[in-house]
Order: sequence, then structure tokens, then C-alpha cells
Amino acid sequence: MIAVQLFLIAALAGNLSIPSTAKREPHIYYTVTIDTADLSGFDVTMQIEGAPRSIRLAMAVHPEYNDRFWRYLRGLRAESMGKPTRLAFAVEAENAWRLQTRNGYAIIRYRIEVPRENPSNRAVWHTTLRTDGASINSTDTFLYLTEFPLAPVKVDLVVPDHWEVASPLYSSHSVVTTGGMRMYRNPLEGTTTTLLDSPILLGTLRTWNFAVQGVPHRIVYWPLPNATPFDTTQFASSIELYARQAFALFGKAPYTSYTFLIEDGAWGGLEHVASVSIGAQSSDLAKDPLSSMGEIAHEYFHTWNLVALNPRGLPAASAGPPTHTRELWWSEGVTMYYAETLQRRAGIPEDGQTRLQALEEEIDRFYGNAGNAYLSPERGSWASIDPPDLSTGDYLSNYYTQGRLIAHALDIIIADSTGGRRGIDDVMRLMYDRFAKKGAFTGADIEHAASTVCNCNMRSFFDDHVRGAKPINFNLLLAPLGLRVVLTTEPVADSTGARYPDLRITAYAPPAGGRMRVRIMDPRTVWTSAGLHTGMEWTSLNRIRIDSFPDFRRAIRSIKLGDVVPAEVVRSGATERINVTVTGYERTRARIVEIPNATPAQLERRRVWLSAVVPIAPSA
Repeated sequence: MIAVQLFLIAALAGNLSIPSTAKREPHIYYTVTIDTADLSGFDVTMQIEGAPRSIRLAMAVHPEYNDRFWRYLRGLRAESMGKPTRLAFAVEAENAWRLQTRNGYAIIRYRIEVPRENPSNRAVWHTTLRTDGASINSTDTFLYLTEFPLAPVKVDLVVPDHWEVASPLYSSHSVVTTGGMRMYRNPLEGTTTTLLDSPILLGTLRTWNFAVQGVPHRIVYWPLPNATPFDTTQFASSIELYARQAFALFGKAPYTSYTFLIEDGAWGGLEHVASVSIGAQSSDLAKDPLSSMGEIAHEYFHTWNLVALNPRGLPAASAGPPTHTRELWWSEGVTMYYAETLQRRAGIPEDGQTRLQALEEEIDRFYGNAGNAYLSPERGSWASIDPPDLSTGDYLSNYYTQGRLIAHALDIIIADSTGGRRGIDDVMRLMYDRFAKKGAFTGADIEHAASTVCNCNMRSFFDDHVRGAKPINFNLLLAPLGLRVVLTTEPVADSTGARYPDLRITAYAPPAGGRMRVRIMDPRTVWTSAGLHTGMEWTSLNRIRIDSFPDFRRAIRSIKLGDVVPAEVVRSGATERINVTVTGYERTRARIVEIPNATPAQLERRRVWLSAVVPIAPSA
């Protein structure tokens, strides 16, 4: 079988004159070797030149998630450059080590053992190896020098001759083929931070290209070997249409080129500075080429609103845990709003819904979770990276839903206050101009921007609905459109009217390890009424032992309406059996209806609002 070597070389061409007061950046060379005869993992070599005598190595933590991928790092060792002498590591943390170099030089070797998972159903940011290619998450691959996150890197990639490569690292490259291998040589220099934010896709790839305002974009699709054919023309053209709407909103891009990395057999999405990783099943795209547009639109919009405009400040490599922020309702929820709104402007509405139906559905979601009226958007944002039992108990808010509804409300309020001349687009542009790639922002900054655009005082709105958890009065907001909201309750049932059992309970693994824990997301469940609460340790459910999430999934799927289910948990160190009678449950439904005798002005406002065009037409 062919061995694949991925050389990531940090070299500095020529001699640089460095002032004595400047911090000298080391030069780093990486080599990743993927052997197609052994897809259990791959080997990494890291060559360091010009470093201080003492250096700190670490595997970075993504600012949004912590998969603790260093758990799969094997055989870590170091030697001096060109000599067999082994250098000693000192462990400073589970993902950080201290190393004494020899005259600033060292070679570090290790292996990444890729955890086993279903190759046709994995998170798109999980590294995977197949005989027909690989998807490499750089954050979970490359150790880096924590004191030098901006160390320059230059990347060479050697793969089998039939493999192609796609990554922001390779927007420009030369190709050399020799001995059945293909070398992609990138002449551009980046930094360690750039490398860690640049996923790498390898294999037999489908590629489409387009440009917006002269900025090149690539759509790259990595199909499964048994991929289902689909309408690629509609798929690619819809992505381009959405990108043009994003440019129309901001007038510019925070990147010089961009790559959509889309993978068959994966789910989810993750944004980066100059790329996005998206899971899109070819079997789903065959049924509907737009089935992944919601996910693509959401993650792509993050390029502006979360990557460039970031509540945590400028992105940087970090070996510490993910950082708290109170503004995810804006970064995630308002992004949800624009994923839907810009698709509508592009003529590709989300799920074929009208704007009215989309708003109804979001209000349904708000009232379907008691946590949304208990935890404010700021508090829910802050708690999002904490273990569930630390701060929110049996409540779990949805700051995506909260933020999306806040965006709708701000758009209507601002349009009403400015005679239809302005809306939330103006707030987004103002926030972007003030903070993108400059520094962190806060909820107070968003409030100030909204007040500036509105030419009104938004303090009470932010006190009630951002810093507080008071539900938004959409009857008041929609009145200028000649509309109102009717809330009803109904049993949760399938299309035949058969009621669903109340299965609103789940399990999670604590970050520090140990037994699976109970997770209650809404206290209005039969499980909470019976005495189960977030943080209890699972022993068994419906007589199925719970040692992993697949165990829990198997147990919960065994439960039927009317069952008396034994739930065995550990509370205060003692094992306890709780019998739960599983009944049905009800949900709140929102319906937006017309106000009788709406005026011509209200009807015109409604027409323009439904179309999501900008600017909103002034009231008569």
C-alpha cells in the first residue's frame, strides 16, 4: 500500500534582519504520514528551528468545543536535531508539555490514533481516514508552541497521485508528480494560528468555482465511494446566490479567497476564517439539492458574524478551555435569522417556508422549552460551555431561538421608528464596522448600536429580553403589520393523532470522566415529576445498563406510551430506583393571524416584510 506524507514546512526564505527588541519567531516543519495500509491513525513529525531553549508544546482547544483529542495522541517523544539523543518532556497539563531543546532545535514525533466511528455518520470536524481520502481537522492534529501562536508556516503536501487536496492552505500551489506521488507545494507563508484554523480535505473531489466582487470561491465535495448522484448545478448555484447576498449585506468580505469543504457521510458544520466544513449526505441531496442550504448558510454567515465579528475577541490558538461569552445569542441566534433571511432574498427560502411560517415555528420553539423564559439569552450563552449541573439545573435555554426572535423584533422596532428606512441590517453593518477583527464586543455594544440606528433608547428592550428572560410581546410588535399571535396548546402526536410518549430526558458524559449523568432540559416532564434531576448518575434505564450514550439511546427507544419505566440512578452516593409512568405531553402552538380591517398601510408593511427585501417601505 502507498504511504502518504503530508509535509507542513515552516521555513523563512532568506535572511531577515530582526531588531534586538523583537521577539524571534521559531521556524516549524510538520510532516504527517498517512499509510493507507493502516487507517487506524497517522504519524506526525514536528521539526523546530530557532526556538528558545525551553518551549511549551500543546494541542489547542477549539473556542467552541473541547473534544480533548489529545486523548488519542500516542508515543510522544523528542530528539535533538540530527542526533539520536532523546530529549525529556515534562507534563504541564493533560494537553501541554515542557521541552528543553538543544540549541533551539528539536524534532517531536507522535501518532494520532483516530477514534472509531461510523464512516457514513460522523461530525464533520472529526478527523477521518478512508482508502479514498482523508479529512484532517488541524486543531486536533498539530501540536504548537503556545508562546508563538504566530510562528510562520509554509505547507507542502505529498499524496497519492490520484488524490486531490482542498484547503485554504492551498489556494495557491504548484504540483510535482514523481514515483506515483503528487506534491502540492504552497508558496504562501501563513502562521500557526492560520494552520490550526485550516481543515484539509484529501481524495477524489468534485470542485466548482465562482467569484463575487472579484473574490474567488471554491465549492469542494468529497463523496462517499457509493455516493448517490444529485443535481450539482442547483446545489452549487444556490451556494453562490447566498454568497452574493452576504456580500450585498456587508459590501465586502473578511477574506481574500474562500473554500466550502463539503463532505458526504458527515453531519454538522464548523466555520473558519477562510473556509467552512459542512456535512451533506448525497442521499439527502439526491432528494432535494437544497437540503443542506440551511446549514451551509448558517456556517458561512459565521465568517462575518462570529469569526470576524467575535464576542471573544480576535481568534487565537489557545490550550485553555473554551472561553465564556454572554453574546452567543447574537453570534448564533442572529446568524440563524440571516441564514433564513438571506436565503429568502436570494430566492431560496429555508424549507420552502414563508417568512410568516418561519416566525410561527420559532415562537413555537420558544414556548416549547421552559428554559427560554427562565434563562436570559445572556445567561444561557454564558452557561453553554459549562457542565449542565453547575449553573442551570433542570433548565436548558435555546439562545439560537432567543437570538433569532430578538433579531425579528429589532428589525420591526427599528423599521417602525425610522419610517421603514432602517432595520437590523444597519445594526449588523455598524457592529461589523466597529468591532470586526478589532476586538471583543458586549451586549451593551449591541444595545448602543441598535439605539444609534433606531435613534431611540433600546435600554428597556435589552433589560427585558437580553439581560432578562421576559418573552417578547409579538402581538404588540406585529400590530403595525396588521397581524397578531394566537397561542394554543395541543397534544404532541404523529400525523395519525397517536400521542408521543414524553421522552424529554437525555444523558451526558461529564468532562472529567466518570459515569453518564442525567440531563433534564425542561422541568415540565414526567421524569422530573418522578424525582429525576440533572446531574444524577445513571445506572440503568428500563433495565438497560447505561455506560455510554448509545446505551441510553437504545434504552430510550425501548419505551412506549403508558410504560412504567424503572430508572436506576445514584443520588448522594446511594443507588435509587425510581419508577416513571410515561404519559404523553402537550406543546404550545403559535399561529399568526390577520387583524380584521387592516389598513392599506399595514397591508403594505406586511407585504414588504414578508418579502424580506431591504429597505422596508415607509408607512403611509
